[in-house]
Amino acid sequence: MENMLPKDSEIAALLPEYTPEGDVTRVVLTNGTALVFRRTMRATLSALARRRCKDVALLRRWAARYTRRTLNNPIAASADLVLAPVKTRRPRVGGDNTMAHINVAALASPEPEPEKPRGRKALRGRQETAVIALSGGAKVRTLWSERTALAHIGDARRIRAELVRDEEEAVLRRLMQRG
Repeated sequence: MENMLPKDSEIAALLPEYTPEGDVTRVVLTNGTALVFRRTMRATLSALARRRCKDVALLRRWAARYTRRTLNNPIAASADLVLAPVKTRRPRVGGDNTMAHINVAALASPEPEPEKPRGRKALRGRQETAVIALSGGAKVRTLWSERTALAHIGDARRIRAELVRDEEEAVLRRLMQRG
């Protein structure tokens, strides 16, 4: 399965989805197209981490140093793939994954857009939820408020900035050694 997954820089989002075949992961690409992997979100995330010889649990624990949270931490597989978790669906049964993962390197706009609730939700006075615009034109509707989604995306952006800074410093060190 690792060979079938797109490059880190091509991934815009990973979305959990229910289908007649079961729980699958829809991979939205930066060009706007989507691929469906007949694997759960957990298996897809593990495959992405494994191809870089990393572990998802360790990546989340490492990110906790930056977020000071114990749950829903970003997954930083590389500078090109820093995944911010956002809640996009309600579970049908216990243990279902409800979190999508948005690659902050593939965001089209700096902030999520608010979406007013419709139907029964609007009648109950529910707050606005967020819609996240991705490069390639795709949009991801979340079940979180704009404020919560923005906080998680901001944490992932800070982690990505740290990774990019580390990569730039490594390149400069190599160039200085040659020169």
